[in-house]
Amino acid sequence: MTIFGTNFEIIPLILLVLFAASFVYMAVHYSIYYLRVGLYDANKPNPSPHNNAKPTVSVVLMAKNAEKQLTDNLTYLLEQNYPNLEVVVVDYTSLDNTQYVLRLFKSNYPESLKIVRFDEDVNQYKGKKFPLSIGIQSAKNDIILLTEIDCVPKSFNWVEKIVAPFGNPKTKIVLGYCGLENSNTLTNALEQYENLSHSARMFGSAMMRHPYCGVGRNMAYRRDFFFEKNGFIQHYNIPYGDDDLFVNKNASKTNTAICLDNEAFMTTNAPKTFGQWTDQRRKTYSTIKHYRSSDKTRLLLENLAIALFYLCGILLYVIKPQPILGIVLLGTLAVKTAWQITCAVKASRRLNIKTYISALSPLFEIYFLFANTFLHLSTLRHKNGNGSNS
Repeated sequence: MTIFGTNFEIIPLILLVLFAASFVYMAVHYSIYYLRVGLYDANKPNPSPHNNAKPTVSVVLMAKNAEKQLTDNLTYLLEQNYPNLEVVVVDYTSLDNTQYVLRLFKSNYPESLKIVRFDEDVNQYKGKKFPLSIGIQSAKNDIILLTEIDCVPKSFNWVEKIVAPFGNPKTKIVLGYCGLENSNTLTNALEQYENLSHSARMFGSAMMRHPYCGVGRNMAYRRDFFFEKNGFIQHYNIPYGDDDLFVNKNASKTNTAICLDNEAFMTTNAPKTFGQWTDQRRKTYSTIKHYRSSDKTRLLLENLAIALFYLCGILLYVIKPQPILGIVLLGTLAVKTAWQITCAVKASRRLNIKTYISALSPLFEIYFLFANTFLHLSTLRHKNGNGSNS
């Protein structure tokens, strides 16, 4: 068979088909995730019926040996411009001055702050699902808004913006965005790209009416829905995934909304060292095997398409080193790279991520192809390992 002036045998032909299919798959992937998020209009009116009444909200978070984070960040939660708001802090077996810092805040915000204190570790499971569940049970309001103690809202309208989608009575879950503080290190650049790609995939999937995960630094449930679905009970024995596993099991095309209003964004400190970041990724990555089969397959296909694109392109040219074929392969790589960067730039601007991260996205994509494969093998080897979120 002759293609591009080259006679192809069966193996080169198969490689060419796989190369073309992976190119199409990735082009569609960049469009439906990165570009869709980049084009999201936070000010566009929602056509669904809305109730203008503001629901009552309880912000719930866990603290353990967190006196500094509480001192620095708790005020931003307590001073939100929102009526009928309480902040529930679960102080779980802290050994530093956390309880005294909380008492000081309580004296200044007696009506807004609720403290749930555990002096002894009564958690039969690893992780923070149990402490968070106790905090949610202690909350009195209709909407449970989750965050973490090292997170800071972008504005004092955070609560108002993030819970606005609950004006639609069908909405049970709202997914929000949390960005990372910037620093001029390679590790931070990798962290920023990973956050960009994960966020684009998360929000893009939800916009396609297939929500599959969330981020516990910025997400909300209806309290009655959380208990109707038995909360974290099914996943108590899994140390991590207090955010994404509940969403993966219970989110649907009709009950989940997203909020990408800039005022609804959160920011958190990124891990300082490569080792800390890798350890955090290993914990997060260990929950993927508990996702729905369709979601695991979709994530696998994404990595497979990247691998096939580069591998098949290289093998094709090695087997058939024809000038015209080389031009076609390089041209396809150029189109793929240009479209990837274009879509990534759109998404990074929507999510307030530095543009240079998007410009380097083709290189980061290759790095994470190998890094994620290694991480997956590592989590398989350590599937019975210990650890906890704090």
